[in-house]
Amino acid sequence: MPSNVPIHPGLDEKDRHRLIDSITESYARASAALPQAPGDQEEVQEEEPGPTSEELLEIPEFPELIGIDPSVYRQINAALHSGKQHLMLYGPPGTGKTTLAQRIAGMLHDNWRLITGSADWTSQDIIGGYQPVGGGSIKFIPGVLLQNFDRPLIIDELNRCDIDKVIGPLFTVLSEQPTTLPYRTDVGDVTSPMYTILPKPKPGAAPHEFAPKKGWRIIATLNSIDKAALYQMSFALTRRFGWIYVDVPRDLQGFLIEFLKIRGILGEDVQPPEEMPLTTIWSAVNNVRVIGPAPIIDMVKTIRAIEETVNFLEKPDPGQVHYYLDGFSMYLLPMLDGISRSGAETLANALAAALGLAVEAEESIQLKQRLLFLSV
Repeated sequence: MPSNVPIHPGLDEKDRHRLIDSITESYARASAALPQAPGDQEEVQEEEPGPTSEELLEIPEFPELIGIDPSVYRQINAALHSGKQHLMLYGPPGTGKTTLAQRIAGMLHDNWRLITGSADWTSQDIIGGYQPVGGGSIKFIPGVLLQNFDRPLIIDELNRCDIDKVIGPLFTVLSEQPTTLPYRTDVGDVTSPMYTILPKPKPGAAPHEFAPKKGWRIIATLNSIDKAALYQMSFALTRRFGWIYVDVPRDLQGFLIEFLKIRGILGEDVQPPEEMPLTTIWSAVNNVRVIGPAPIIDMVKTIRAIEETVNFLEKPDPGQVHYYLDGFSMYLLPMLDGISRSGAETLANALAAALGLAVEAEESIQLKQRLLFLSV
C-alpha cells in the first residue's frame, strides 16, 4: 500500500544511516514550518540574483539620449551606490524619462517589466487579492508587482494612479520590514497562514511568503506637469525613492542642431543662424509651460513627412507655414491645456513672429483662438 512515510527495512549500518538522515530531514522541514520568536530569527541571506550581475554597474551616459544633462547620470549612480533601491525620474513631459528608465533597467537586469499608471488601478491589480478560480472557489492571485518580484518593475506615469492606496501595503516593505497581507493560503481555513511580503531575498521562502530576488526594484516616472491635477504621493512613500529631475535640454538650439544632424537633415559643416524658427517656437512654449524634446521631434518628423525640402534654418515660406502649424497643432497644442489667458496671447504672437505671419493674418487669428480656448 502506497505511503508517504519512508520505510527502512533491516538493521544493518547502511540502513541505520538512511534512517538518521530521513529523521534529520523531517525535523528540519517541521522546524522551518514553525513560527519563530523574534529573538530566534536567523539572519536572512541574500539569494543569487539569477541573470543580474552581482556587481552594481555604473550607469553610463547613453549617447542616443541627447539633451539629458550629465547631472542626471551622476545622481542616478549616486543613488544606486548609496544603497537607494528605488528610483523616481520626474520632470516635464517629453524629456525622455521613460526611455531612460528602460535603459537603466536594461543595465541592471536582463529582464524588466513596464506598466503605465492608471486611475483605475486597485491594490489587487498591483499587489494581489482574492479572485474566483472556478467551481465556486476563490484564491489569492498575485498582482503585477509580485509577479515581477525578480526583476526591475518600471511604473510609467506613477502619479496617474491613487499611489498610496494602490501600493500602500508596500510601505513597510520599502522600509525593509515584512508586511502581512489580509489573505490566507486556504480561504476556508482560518488557521492557514496569511501571505507575507518580505523586504529581502530569502532562500527557501515558505509557500505563503513572497521574497524579492536581488534584481527587483521599482523605477518610476512622473510628469511634473500633472502634479496639480493628479494623485499625489504621501511624504511617507516619497522618501522611499531616490528622486532624479530630468529637465529639458539647457541649450534648445544646440539640441535641435544635433538632432537634425543625426537624422541627416543638416550637414556636419552647416552654420546655423542665431536662432532657428523651431528654437523660437520651443522657447515660446516653454515660457508658458515647460515641454521636453519629444513633441518637438514629432513636429520635425511630421513637417518632413509633408515636405522633405523644408529648410529648418530659415523662416518657412508662405506655402510651408501650414506644415509648421500642422505639427504644432498635432503635438504641442494638446499639451497646453490650462495655460493662462495672457500666456496664450503671448504665445500666439510669438509663434506668428517666428513663422513670419502678420498678427491680423487668418492663420494667426485661428492659432490665437485655439490657444485661448485651452486657457483658463
